[in-house]
Amino acid sequence: MPATRKPMRYGHTEGHTEVCFDDSGSFIVTCGSDGDVRIWEDLDDDDPKFINVGEKAYSCALKNGKLVTAVSNNTIQVHTFPEGVPDGILTRFTTNANHVVFNGDGTKIAAGSSDFLVKIVDVMDSSQQKTFRGHDAPVLSLSFDPKDIFLASASCDGSVRVWQISDQTCAISWPLLQKSNDVINAKSICRLAWQPKSGKLLAIPVEKSVKLYRRESWSHQFDLSDNFISQTLNIVTWSPCGQYLAAGSINGLIIVWNVETKDCMERVKHEKGYAICGLAWHPTCGRISYTDAEGNLGLLENVCDPSGKTSSSKVSSRVEKDYNDLFDGDDMSNAGDFLNDNAVEIPSFSKGIINDDEDDEDLMMASGRPRQRSHILEDDENSVDISMLKTGSSLLKEEEEDGQEGSIHNLPLVTSQRPFYDGPMPTPRQKPFQSGSTPLHLTHRFMVWNSIGIIRCYNDEQDNAIDVEFHDTSIHHATHLSNTLNYTIADLSHEAILLACESTDELA
Repeated sequence: MPATRKPMRYGHTEGHTEVCFDDSGSFIVTCGSDGDVRIWEDLDDDDPKFINVGEKAYSCALKNGKLVTAVSNNTIQVHTFPEGVPDGILTRFTTNANHVVFNGDGTKIAAGSSDFLVKIVDVMDSSQQKTFRGHDAPVLSLSFDPKDIFLASASCDGSVRVWQISDQTCAISWPLLQKSNDVINAKSICRLAWQPKSGKLLAIPVEKSVKLYRRESWSHQFDLSDNFISQTLNIVTWSPCGQYLAAGSINGLIIVWNVETKDCMERVKHEKGYAICGLAWHPTCGRISYTDAEGNLGLLENVCDPSGKTSSSKVSSRVEKDYNDLFDGDDMSNAGDFLNDNAVEIPSFSKGIINDDEDDEDLMMASGRPRQRSHILEDDENSVDISMLKTGSSLLKEEEEDGQEGSIHNLPLVTSQRPFYDGPMPTPRQKPFQSGSTPLHLTHRFMVWNSIGIIRCYNDEQDNAIDVEFHDTSIHHATHLSNTLNYTIADLSHEAILLACESTDELA
């Protein structure tokens, strides 16, 4: 069955947000630009525990009960998990660190900073450090080889490097990325990843595809791509079994491939199209947790089951709903061919339930937006008459008995008179205003107050006028003006007094 996208939750304030699971998969851990690390028991957790680690948290990693964070005071800190007790500082940089990761057994961490340096630090003895120099711009991301022989890094200088950990030398460097002068200006944060267990392949998100390189020979093996990818990929992550690879783009698309067959298994679109900046695969089951650049947390379920079977290749964009109660036992046997227990709901459009592969592919246009089709299942206001469904079921049964091919397209549909939801309404235009002015409803109000002077407006029973006073009376003297045109906005300089009012037919 297709992956199920749960509604997203607010996690942190707007900005880069990261996510990971603990070793058992019991907790989801996120960090964000508000400086908090939040510990979620599940996506439905209404009161997640939080640990304040600094003014901003740029990255976090969790292993063996140790929570490591890269924070805005240019340090890599350690806290106990889940207690959140501070446990020291592992290392410092001259500017903020952008990414921190654990190695496979949790004994070492690697951190990359905007001062172009990469450091590997022993968690138990922080004096045991190795520094890697060679990048010419801020470091974007890091990934440990599962065998602890190599470390991969991506940088704003446009290069992806593989380092030999033992002697701190660069084994290979590829000029794959677009150059930038800082992380905030980078087109992609290029979260690369080694294949788990064997480390046979290194996956690197480059533009609209994922490039895979073979270990030690460093030869380019193949690319993973999809026609629905319209923007740059930001991040990749492997399933724990190493069979599947998930990637997230800067316009909110999440793609899952079977690496062996190179087939696209899942396509899931972020409900608001925000950039995916965090992806984490559950250590034991088919769950992917993800975060966006607005601080929200999301969850995909049923991406693949424990036996390794993949889910459907349909575009999964709907929330799970149960329609069992709509039908009795007799009718369910017929209607079950086209009504399943996991109908998917997309708020921005409706679609028909079609079983052939060609129509499934037609649900998305080249831009990645779904085509609009009427759906046989809607909410209570738009639901189809049950008798109509029963009639359709009996028609199908009769056609099967006659040996003719039945088609769900022939069923009569009751269409809703309510217009389809085409997106949010435009924000009302803001009314004109002047900085430093007081509200319009006041009878005595300031229209402007700046370094030149003050303009006051009086509108009461005795007078409707405007007074202008200058701070330096040796240059300009005070002025009194009548306000017959009901001026509401003013500005003042050494050369002019500017007044504005609403347009009328007489003025036009």
